[in-house]
Amino acid sequence: MNKSTAAWLTINLITVAWASSLILAKIAFLEGLTPIIFVAVRYTIACPFLIAAVYMFGRRSKLRGDMRSNWRIILLAGITGPFLSQVLQYIGLSMTTADETILLLNMSPVFAVLMAAPVLKEKITSEKIGGLFLAVIGVGLIVLGGTPLDDAFGPLRLVGNAIVIVSTFLFAVNGIAGKMAIKSIDAVSLTLYSTLFAVPFIWLSAAFMEDITVILRLSAGVWAIILWVGIVNTALAFVLYYNAMNHIEASRVQIALNLITVWGVLMAFLFLGEPLFALQLVGGALTVVGVIIAQRVRKAAP
Repeated sequence: MNKSTAAWLTINLITVAWASSLILAKIAFLEGLTPIIFVAVRYTIACPFLIAAVYMFGRRSKLRGDMRSNWRIILLAGITGPFLSQVLQYIGLSMTTADETILLLNMSPVFAVLMAAPVLKEKITSEKIGGLFLAVIGVGLIVLGGTPLDDAFGPLRLVGNAIVIVSTFLFAVNGIAGKMAIKSIDAVSLTLYSTLFAVPFIWLSAAFMEDITVILRLSAGVWAIILWVGIVNTALAFVLYYNAMNHIEASRVQIALNLITVWGVLMAFLFLGEPLFALQLVGGALTVVGVIIAQRVRKAAP
C-alpha cells in the first residue's frame, strides 16, 4: 500500500471517529454536560497522550527549534482548531439538531477550496468542483430529507446554525494552517503544540460562560464518553489527520470530510433511534460519489 492510499484510508477512518464524537457529545449533553466544558476536558485529557507520542517518536531533540520558528502558525492552528472551531461547533450543536449540525459542517470544504487556491497555490480542478457540488447536494438531501420544514426556522436553531457555520470556516482555516505548518514540523508535534496553545483559552471560556462544577456531577458513563473522545477521537485522530495531509492536498482532505455526514446519520439511526428516510440514503450515495470524484488525482499530460 503506497503512502497516498494509506493516507486516504486514514482520512476515511478519521471521518468515522469525528462523526461518532457528535453522537457521543449529544448523549453527554442529555446527561447534563455543557459544550465548552466538554471541549475543555476532551483536549486536556488528550494532552498527556500527545506528549507521550512526541517522546515515543523521538522528536525531543528538535522541539525547541521547531517551536521558535513556527510558533505563529502553530498558534493559529490551535486558536482556530481546538479552541474556536470546536467550542463553537459544540455550542451550536447544543442549540440545534444533530442532523443540521452535520449538514452545516460540510460547509468547511467550500471555504477550504476557496482559501487553498490563493494561500497554498492549489489548483481548483473540475474534479474538485464536481465532487464538491455532488457532496454538498448529498449532505443537503441527507439532512433535509429527515427534517420537518416547520422546525427549520426557530430562532434558537437559526442562531445555532449560524454559530456552526462560523465554526466550519474556522476549521477550514485550521486545515490550511496545518498544511502550512507540516512543511517544517512533524504532525505529532504540531498537534501537541496547537492543543497546548488552545487549552488555556478553552478553560477560560468555560469559566466565564458555564458552571465548571458540573464536572463533579458527571456519571461514569459520561466520563467514559469524554475519555474515549479525548484519547481516540482527539489525540490519535488529529495526529493521523495532520500526518495524512503530508500526502494529500488540503482542499481534497476537506472535501473527504463530507463523509462525516454519512457516518453521522447512520450512527444517529443505529444508536439514537433517529429515523432514516429514502431521500437521506440517496444523499448518502451522492456524498460518497462526490468524495470519490474529488479524491481523483488528475494525471499530467504526456
